[in-house]
Amino acid sequence: MQKSFHVVGIGNAIVDIFSFVDDNFLEKNKIPKGVMSLVNPDQAKKLLNQIVISKKVAGGSAANTIVGLSQLGFNTSYIGKVCNDKLGNFFSNEMKINDVKFDQLSIFKSRDLLTGHCIVLVTPDGERTMNTHLGVTENLSQYDLDIEVLKNCEWAYLEGYRFDGIDSQKAFQIAIENVKLGGGNVALSLSDPFCVERHKRKFEDIINNGVDLVFCNEKELISLTCEKNFNSALRKSLEFPSKFICTVAEKGVFINVEGSWINIPTKSVDIKDTTGAGDLFATGFLYCYLTGQNEELSSLFANKCAGEVIQILGCRLDKNKLTNLIRRK
Repeated sequence: MQKSFHVVGIGNAIVDIFSFVDDNFLEKNKIPKGVMSLVNPDQAKKLLNQIVISKKVAGGSAANTIVGLSQLGFNTSYIGKVCNDKLGNFFSNEMKINDVKFDQLSIFKSRDLLTGHCIVLVTPDGERTMNTHLGVTENLSQYDLDIEVLKNCEWAYLEGYRFDGIDSQKAFQIAIENVKLGGGNVALSLSDPFCVERHKRKFEDIINNGVDLVFCNEKELISLTCEKNFNSALRKSLEFPSKFICTVAEKGVFINVEGSWINIPTKSVDIKDTTGAGDLFATGFLYCYLTGQNEELSSLFANKCAGEVIQILGCRLDKNKLTNLIRRK
């Protein structure tokens, strides 16, 4: 039976706010470079007062991937939590514009909480440093799930960042159960090495119990396996039942196929901003994989998508650029 949705994403509903800064700015504000740090409302306000905003996008890792899949013609839905404020309305409208089903009834009314937002500081080397105030998205729970949507999707795509919420961990378990009940599959993005370190056992449990595909990078795989180097992490990860797709910057992507690893190279490009590289990689891979192409062809197209997005500011490609990539692949 044909499903209503090709892919449903669950994650942090975040408005990304981009700004170019230099390394001295990070040092001055004692911000660790290249990772995602959680900040409180006062810290976020302080940063916003110091930067020049270059771009604003309704994002969050899973939302970026889902919007990309929608642009490529897939029927998509997104499950996240925003407030009834300016940023929440901005997020909701952006999902609608991109033809992603997003239930406005889930918009939360609160005087004390804000829609989540992430201040993305981009340094001259293209590295992005994310300062995230989760706001209401931190309260995503099982009661925010649309069970009928989950039962009627081919794939669910889960964002690892949301593992920082205990209620959200329970929501992920219930989501996986219902996707499987409907005969669907589950993909998980590990999202961040420090997030993996904080919840290593929980990640192991979810991977061993229902996850079909795991998207990660080199640092995240090392964190998950507790190994000292990448090669040993590759060997250790073969003990999991899931298929791993691991990106390693200029070295391309490593995929475990039939008990061994293959490496798919990528082309070198001029980097402007690495934000969204992993998200658009997942878009490209899932698009090809769900249309019946093998891991190698899926990875080649995924590399192209990631390679395009790191040459621009922001975490999205416009629809025309994405569809042109399909024509050229």
